Amino acid sequence: MARKETKKGRKTGLDEAAIRGLTEEAVFARGRAYRDEGAVLDVVRRGDTVTARVEGSETYRVTVRIDAGEVDDYACTCPYEWGGACKHVVATLLTLIEAPEEAQERPSLAAVIGSLDRDALARLLLRRAEIDPGLAGWIEAECAAAPGSDADPAPVAAQARAVLAGRYAERDYWDDYRPAGDPAELHDLVNKAVPRLEAGDGRGALGILEAVAEVFVEDWIETSGGYDDETLYPLFQDLGRMMAEAALMSDLDEDERASLADTMQDWDAALAEYGVEDSFALAVRALEIGWDPPALQAILNGEGGKDSGTWPPKGEADWTERELTAVRLRVLDAAGRHDAYLHLARAAQAHAAAALMLVRLGRIEEAVAYARKAFGHPDDALALARALAEAGRAEESLAVAEAGLSFEPNESVPLRGAHSVVPLARWLREAATESGRADLALTAARAAFAGSLARADFEAARAVAGKTWAAVRRDLLKTLRAAERAPERTEILLDEGLVDEAVKDVGGAPGYAVPEAVLLRLMEAAQSSHSDWVIRVARSRADAIMEAGAAGDYARAAEWLRRAALAHESAGLIDEWSATIEALIERHRRKYKLRPLLEALRF
Repeated sequence: MARKETKKGRKTGLDEAAIRGLTEEAVFARGRAYRDEGAVLDVVRRGDTVTARVEGSETYRVTVRIDAGEVDDYACTCPYEWGGACKHVVATLLTLIEAPEEAQERPSLAAVIGSLDRDALARLLLRRAEIDPGLAGWIEAECAAAPGSDADPAPVAAQARAVLAGRYAERDYWDDYRPAGDPAELHDLVNKAVPRLEAGDGRGALGILEAVAEVFVEDWIETSGGYDDETLYPLFQDLGRMMAEAALMSDLDEDERASLADTMQDWDAALAEYGVEDSFALAVRALEIGWDPPALQAILNGEGGKDSGTWPPKGEADWTERELTAVRLRVLDAAGRHDAYLHLARAAQAHAAAALMLVRLGRIEEAVAYARKAFGHPDDALALARALAEAGRAEESLAVAEAGLSFEPNESVPLRGAHSVVPLARWLREAATESGRADLALTAARAAFAGSLARADFEAARAVAGKTWAAVRRDLLKTLRAAERAPERTEILLDEGLVDEAVKDVGGAPGYAVPEAVLLRLMEAAQSSHSDWVIRVARSRADAIMEAGAAGDYARAAEWLRRAALAHESAGLIDEWSATIEALIERHRRKYKLRPLLEALRF
């Protein structure tokens, strides 16, 4: 059979700065080396998912999901566990932005499967199951959990045991032990209950979740010995939330509720010995009180008017009860109890949830009026503005967003993030531009930069300012200079030709946390006006690399030294540089990979 030709890759919308933001500078540098050495192979893009093979000490498989020009998720089969993307992911992403033609474009897996008829798909699965015995377990678990079946939890529990057994298999790695397996498989098992929840089958979902939770708790402790595996901790929390939701939509009798609550408390007690606290506290609370409190029933029924009370009651508003209120809203929504949903959302001061429900019900004017009265956080304004825009109500959308720019946090609506106005301001900047509201777009652009101090927002403000840019630029730079901390300040100053200020911002300290690419750009711009500074910092960076003796980094050392050489030349210090480079060649004469790079720097 002839192989089907595949299209070559397309641009992703990513840039190097975005990739640097995914990891530490040292890891990025190693990823850069892998990319430059051609270690990234077999790059394939299917829809928003990219896979690649990266050759290192072993062969590793990388998977990256890209959504709207941003990295949504990534995974690698290497053992890197120190936070952020590994060097193999970095190398893959650099390949995508620098050589998109190396990525083969193929149809999404969903499209490929959709092209097969039922018999052909069945034959394919049977053949694959012969090669991959584990596939049979996944198929059986999927069928057992599907809505419309008897919700037999046994196959799901069996698959959970299989995944965990493989995950903690002994490996030849440092202390001969490390977690194995894909965390996505564990999430997939938990998510087997989602279709049941969406269908309102709380009892069926609860049966699946209980089976998975029992395995996750007992087998995790027994197999791993309580190993500090942070990928499982969030799963326990997810299980607790989903079990709370299933419990609230179930028809369990009093004895069933009490028995399951006791089981969950035992799980929490066992997990607490390994530092995992209160994973199932939310579900236990749901089982213990359900929908029973009279005050809650009065709110749901709208008794006494929509301002009749607050929930949770004063003195009971702990974390668990607030989370349980959010779960109750999900259950009411799934059940189509919209009036009860609105009553509870208002009582719980879940203002965005109430307004969004009003929009869904087509009660636009009421939603906007409610927002004007109740909103106090930019995030709420952003959620409603987006919903109004999707409903075709552009003017109301812009008005809500503009009002949100001036919202300040209050005690009942805690601030979520130091600069939470930024997402709203960015959205409004783009929406106002599309609507031809240049004045509003500029107001939003100013707000976005004031909150972020980001280079991208500075450039966006330039784009919308038009003829007023000179005055706007002056104001934005004043804000930038006054900021106590602005990670991209050096780069913005450099972009604007303010080299003296950029050098002062770096401060002359070799360890200053400015990305290497920015510092190299600054040295190029400052080699004549600040030659002493360039020489000092470049030599310090290069010396640190050369003394460390990592051959893979020698090219970086040479790049720093090249900046020092150019600064010597600009300052008329050619003899001094000649003496310096000869001394370095002599000092590192035994480093056969470094010496040619140094010799190339002679004048």
